[in-house]
Amino acid sequence: MSVQDQKLRDRMYAEERVREAAEDTAQLERQVEALQGVLSATLGVDDYLDLEQLKQPPPQPTFYPLVGSPPQPPREADFAVEGPSALGRVFAASKHAARAEQRQADYQRALHDYGVAAQQHAARLDEAHRRHEAEVARAVQEHQRHVEEVTALQRGLAARRPEAVVRYLDLVLEAAQYPEGFPHSWRLAYASGAGHLAIDYDFPRVDVVPGDKAYKYVKSSDAITPTARPAAQVRSIYAEVLRQTALRVVHEVLEADRGGALRTVVFNGYVTDVDPATGRDVRSCLVALATSRERFLSVDLARVDTVACLAHLEARLSKDPTKLLAVEPIELAGSLEVDYTLDTETDTEATDAERGATPPAEGAVQREASNGADTSAQQDLAAGQNVPLAEHRLQVDVLANQADLSVLLVGAGGTVDRDEDFLFYNNPRSTDGSVTLSGTGATIDTALLPQRCERVVLVVSADGSEYLSDATAVLRQQGGGTDLRFRPPDSSGVSALVWGEVYRRNGAWRLRAVGQGWADGLAGLARDYGVQVD
Repeated sequence: MSVQDQKLRDRMYAEERVREAAEDTAQLERQVEALQGVLSATLGVDDYLDLEQLKQPPPQPTFYPLVGSPPQPPREADFAVEGPSALGRVFAASKHAARAEQRQADYQRALHDYGVAAQQHAARLDEAHRRHEAEVARAVQEHQRHVEEVTALQRGLAARRPEAVVRYLDLVLEAAQYPEGFPHSWRLAYASGAGHLAIDYDFPRVDVVPGDKAYKYVKSSDAITPTARPAAQVRSIYAEVLRQTALRVVHEVLEADRGGALRTVVFNGYVTDVDPATGRDVRSCLVALATSRERFLSVDLARVDTVACLAHLEARLSKDPTKLLAVEPIELAGSLEVDYTLDTETDTEATDAERGATPPAEGAVQREASNGADTSAQQDLAAGQNVPLAEHRLQVDVLANQADLSVLLVGAGGTVDRDEDFLFYNNPRSTDGSVTLSGTGATIDTALLPQRCERVVLVVSADGSEYLSDATAVLRQQGGGTDLRFRPPDSSGVSALVWGEVYRRNGAWRLRAVGQGWADGLAGLARDYGVQVD
């Protein structure tokens, strides 16, 4: 290769590396642009959730028999013996006749084998048809149950029943599309008499903002190196993300509430992170906002400056959210009876209702008055609440006495694909090792779950008694995540209930606290999820 050719190759290689660095930089810019457009991304979207659309039937399961191609019958011509020559008819007639007889016998055996194979194939095909018909029937049944639930929610909304209002708004917030990797979870409390909604919202941490600003190619080391984003720019972008998110969440619930159930919204936005001053985990309130429906909807969010807008709405903003400098969360004074909440235990809720305060985000831990933060490693959930899971290895333990844990691996159709996907004392381990029962607990590894599994349904049932007296359990995230504890508010009168479900959403796993009971026990619950119970 000539020197000129080598120089040309080197130049082309360097240009390719420069383009690679430029594309990496452009990707960072797109991430920042998406973060800075959190609010504008929802302004062109109608956040009203048409529940009627949720009644649309899903596609029917496709019939995949997986029984192979049907066997082909043997052709008698393939077993024919060529006629003898003239001399053969004289000297080898008997040998030809013997060969012809042998080939005819071979044909009869092949014909018999074909008949057996055809019968076996037909039996497998019939069994595949029966399984498919059962799958279709389960899908239809599940859809009918889903339609009934949606209809009940619609009736509840029309009557402004608190639990229906909160569950509808929970669906609205869950349907919101945020930038990739943008975690968000929430807790809701609603007082129907005052038309008051309290939102405790978990913001993303500061590392949602890319720490690198750009990439460049260094020819001397043949490496693409990052340029750090200035701390002031990280602080500015992060503060803007929090302000936009607060305005967006309030906008979404008010726009979705066409029935006018909400008259006042209180939003407290929190971040859980390591306090750089103490090195300890804290949960700090960084944005607090209280607004009436009329005042908020009079604002044109497409044209506002978020700092000026939140000042106009008299919000409280952290002076430096990157340092977790907290503000006091807003609590409403006066009489406020909370009818339905998705974030506190029964006793804490009653206390807050009496004093007219917004229920705390963690039922078992009170916020410190000095900084609005707590250091609890356990989070108490309430029925309907959903939170993201940080770890793939999970441990679920039943804390209640005289109660057992069972697990159902549920597919997209809302039922198990096979009876082996029902894990209980007689079938304690899944075939792929993703779930193992032990005593009154279970270990779950979401990384090992099969692709067909969309939900892991966690069931608590009575052991040694007719009915459950308590169904408290805790999900621990092995590797450092927060422990998630849930005590279903009313487990009496049922012998089995769905404690919660670990479900897949946009490629990530979340936990939803459910607390739905089954009067006909574990067998009836399993049957409703498609298990063939003798």
